[in-house]
Amino acid sequence: MALGWFGKKKAEPIPAKPNVIMVLIDMVRADRRDGRHIFSELAKRSVSFPQMFTHAPYTIASVHAFMSGMYGSLTGVDAYMNAPKYDKENCKTLAQHMSEGGYRCVADFMNEKIGPHQGFDEVRVHDEFKDDLLSRHKAMINEVRSNPSPHFMYLHFSYVHREIVTNVIKVFKDDDPRYFGEENRGMNETRYSSYLDLAEEYMTGLLAHLDATGATKDSIVIFMTDHGCGVGERIGEKAYGIYAYDYTINTWAYFMHPTLLPQGKEFPVMVRTIDIAPTILDICRIDPIEGAKEMQGRSLLPVIRGEDGSDREVYVETAGLDGPTPSPTEANVFCVRNRTWKLIYNSTSKSRELYDLARDPNETNNLSGTRPDIEEPLFEKILRRYL
Repeated sequence: MALGWFGKKKAEPIPAKPNVIMVLIDMVRADRRDGRHIFSELAKRSVSFPQMFTHAPYTIASVHAFMSGMYGSLTGVDAYMNAPKYDKENCKTLAQHMSEGGYRCVADFMNEKIGPHQGFDEVRVHDEFKDDLLSRHKAMINEVRSNPSPHFMYLHFSYVHREIVTNVIKVFKDDDPRYFGEENRGMNETRYSSYLDLAEEYMTGLLAHLDATGATKDSIVIFMTDHGCGVGERIGEKAYGIYAYDYTINTWAYFMHPTLLPQGKEFPVMVRTIDIAPTILDICRIDPIEGAKEMQGRSLLPVIRGEDGSDREVYVETAGLDGPTPSPTEANVFCVRNRTWKLIYNSTSKSRELYDLARDPNETNNLSGTRPDIEEPLFEKILRRYL
């Protein structure tokens, strides 16, 4: 009987090169998972992180960050229009590290620019308005499993994004009285919940297929989201990407493997999406490519093993396409967050917001100017952009 990494006897030996399947469920808020069966099922079978935070509350910069393990200020992708500025020479991707480790790497993106292509043997792009993503992704899983090489797959579920863009972003104005205000909250919540139904249906079907094909026995399976979504909490942000409040930056992730990871373990410690890439490499025992910029993220294995229970400070930046201070080519809203305090800075309006999260988790009471002992050290970190 072989021993797993966490001291339990296992019937199967630890695989030298476990397959890796990363499934991104676009735009699912961390606080909207309760009561949904698929998340309860994942929680029973996974290591979960409910206090994970994205680097950017919109998909392009978020995906580039967690695929590189680095912030946009280091990779160059710090705004909607800056995907072509990704530092290909020095910022290696998770797929590149995996490829060097002997993996075949395949991705299905929602558009060409959503993430870095470097390291992938094949990049497909789906049409979120036409393609049946469950059927498409089941077929892709079948394809890669027919190849004897170990594989890394990235699958992107984009229907929630599709529905939000179609029914919210393109319908309402930034200060639309039909959308914002408490009188509209119930309607907004119901609308968003119906989009999460689509995500739950997909996740349930995909997990069943992973079970049926044996993928959950020989693969590290990761279900995660890239950012959250507003439902009218703040005038100026119809959905995401404009501000840096917790409803868009708090994300989640579930890591599954029958021998390499424990099951039913939740770790509420604060972590970052940039920690995902180094965690995968650590589990797969792959050393990052030498000569490249070092990842800013850190493996979560010490957390899982009980060796590290400390919160990891979060750095966020965004560059809205619309809203009160649009800035599609340059990040202009920045945030540093720890367990107790959060500072947000808008470089266009020169405004600051300081929140005592322990007493004000909904971020309603701006304390900027009242606690310079807290605010100024956080502001210095924003000015450095974590470089």
